[in-house]
Amino acid sequence: MSPTKITGIDATETIPLSLNHEFVDAFDHGSDDGPFGSRYHVVDAWRVTGGPIDVAALRDALHDVVKRHEALRTRIVGAAGNRRQEISPPGPVSVEIRDFPETPEALRPARAEALRREVEEETIGADETPALRAVLGRFDDQDAVLALMIHHIVSDGMSMEVVIRDLANRYAARTGHTVPDLPTAPQYREFSDWQRTGAGAGTDAAREYWRRKLDGGLFTALPTDIPRSANLPESTAAHRFLIPNDVISNIDRLARTHRTTRFMALVAMYQLLVHRLTGATDVVIATFTPGRGGQLFEDTVGPLFNFLPLRTDIAGCASFGDLLKRTRRTCLEAFEHEIPSLHIFGQAPELMRPAASDGAAAAVFQAVPDQKQYIEAPGELKYARVPRMMGPQSRKSSVPDGALWTLTREPSGDASGCLSYKRNLFREDTIASMAANFEEIARNCSSSPDASLGLA
Repeated sequence: MSPTKITGIDATETIPLSLNHEFVDAFDHGSDDGPFGSRYHVVDAWRVTGGPIDVAALRDALHDVVKRHEALRTRIVGAAGNRRQEISPPGPVSVEIRDFPETPEALRPARAEALRREVEEETIGADETPALRAVLGRFDDQDAVLALMIHHIVSDGMSMEVVIRDLANRYAARTGHTVPDLPTAPQYREFSDWQRTGAGAGTDAAREYWRRKLDGGLFTALPTDIPRSANLPESTAAHRFLIPNDVISNIDRLARTHRTTRFMALVAMYQLLVHRLTGATDVVIATFTPGRGGQLFEDTVGPLFNFLPLRTDIAGCASFGDLLKRTRRTCLEAFEHEIPSLHIFGQAPELMRPAASDGAAAAVFQAVPDQKQYIEAPGELKYARVPRMMGPQSRKSSVPDGALWTLTREPSGDASGCLSYKRNLFREDTIASMAANFEEIARNCSSSPDASLGLA
């Protein structure tokens, strides 16, 4: 279907999928828990205090955000193999009101997190527009929780930061406050074009690097408890764990000593866990990067994340310090030569084959940079991120396949870990054991980096 020429945002336009859409399309099995299903979404929540919220102004501000970012009014239409993006004119955003007037102050943080979980268990279709919903939970006129859900096929975690910043700005403007101009927001289609051509597509040197780096390598998939051939219904759950502040402080000191970052140290620890689970010493794991071309697309809303493989030969590492040195080199080279994941797969077409086998699945490891806990906004309202509570979650926003590790440093100094996993592939006790083993590795390696790893 050829694109429809438009003269503004009053018409509908059809354009091809982005490379990121094509990447997640490879994991689609047509289920509700897959990347084009109604449970593949991003949810975040903020505690909003300082005054009553004008619901009409909130709806208008959400409409402003949808008008500003065309990804939020984009539907994915068509059948598998013939999907495309359909960009619609801006429309009204659903704002659901839920009141909790009897909630004591001491119980409000837990209720705020419960609301986020409740929203995560709800659905939004990849063919809906706008692909954004809001739930406003009100304790009283001075205290509320705003939860936002966006389908992941048109958004990602960093996009949520852009959305809440822009929403706070537009709400203040809608309620009569003087606000600073928002930065220019490149549209997602511009990012898609950048990915396919020019600097975004990478250089011949970058492609040659990946061809050499991944030559003979295969992704180190994790063994599953349940084979894919069992054909159990897909669903995603989460196991949460904590890495205490003293361990994180040790990791940071270790990283400084070895001229690395906390992320690199955590990746090295995860590689050691993968080795213990699989026996592999030629370890190929993956992480998600922001994929935003530095500052080029930092104000863009859309699924810009990039899947980046990291290959490290850990054989012969006498200590964790040795492993960290090799991991540092792996990460620096990968980031220096980063290109879109589909371009990388073009240099190593067999890379992900083990992750599609009957008894194995891919796991992705990401350590999120320290997030802003407060949104700087004009006007009287204050926006504070709702922190995650510990404990398992039997149904949450889906992962396309396998498992996803996410580590986030909290204001307390602790790191909260979330291991999202496919329940049709992994048992809960297996996932809990993986998390416990990672915590043990983190504690032992950060406190005794010169101890033998048994790899020499």
